[in-house]
Amino acid sequence: MKPGVVAAGADVAIVRLASGEHLAVDINTVDAINYLVGRPVEPHITFVFRCFLRPGAVVLDIGANSGLYTAIAAGVLRTTGRLYAFEGNPYTFALLSRTLYANGIVNNPNIAIVNKLVSRTCGRGRLNYLDRNLATATMSELVIDPADLDRWGMKLRSVEVEMTTIDAFLPAELPVDLVKIDVEGHEPYVLMGMEQTIARSPGIRLVIEFIDDLLAHTVPAPEFARYIEGLGLHICEIGKDWRLRRCERGARLPGNAYLLLTRTPEADIATVARRRRYPRAASKRLLQRLSVGIGELSARL
Repeated sequence: MKPGVVAAGADVAIVRLASGEHLAVDINTVDAINYLVGRPVEPHITFVFRCFLRPGAVVLDIGANSGLYTAIAAGVLRTTGRLYAFEGNPYTFALLSRTLYANGIVNNPNIAIVNKLVSRTCGRGRLNYLDRNLATATMSELVIDPADLDRWGMKLRSVEVEMTTIDAFLPAELPVDLVKIDVEGHEPYVLMGMEQTIARSPGIRLVIEFIDDLLAHTVPAPEFARYIEGLGLHICEIGKDWRLRRCERGARLPGNAYLLLTRTPEADIATVARRRRYPRAASKRLLQRLSVGIGELSARL
């Protein structure tokens, strides 16, 4: 295996990220490919996430997958603050657990990983996913042509697991500082189940996936945007150039993006702009552009 990748069983590898964290991945999945070849994963999103990550913060990773954002947050929080990582898929949850072991934080009392779905109600929920593309896991129905599954070499799986809301799970008076939500179109239901938490958290910031096609199965994008604004939150788009752009109230939002939800948009835009000027961040952006440019050039030759 390439430097920075260590076998951890027949199907699992531990990958060392360029930023120093370790991540457990299933080498048979397409999710693992970028990590195994050393390609940056969501660099503009992780950059903005790090901009608002502070020692002592209370952080939620909802839809943690194998733990990229969990590992990033744990590296900063360590023995301060609190981190709750939620992953509903039992198989992916086992990878998340290995990620904690790999980063030496498995017995940290400030860090909890939770094998539950997060939604607007408590009870039981069904998760649908592809066995070789774990990031597709969703509580919406997955309708895929069997011929496509055969061509991809994948199988459609389904599992029923326990489901909770953030308001029901967290201590009643605990304010939250930073949240990442990536649950394949069920982001509206997660927010509906944490309205009390948002209300008692004056400095909360949420990084969420926002994809029109996925939201069509839950709350359509325009309606979801109005709901967010009704919570007293402003919407900023996280650009692939590592910038934040404020989205005006009522404006059409990008159909496939990550957003920052915040009560202080102008201050947060300034924070990200200031961090972009740091030499390390500028170097990372340059390397990212170079890697993409070289890949495109190779494809043309």
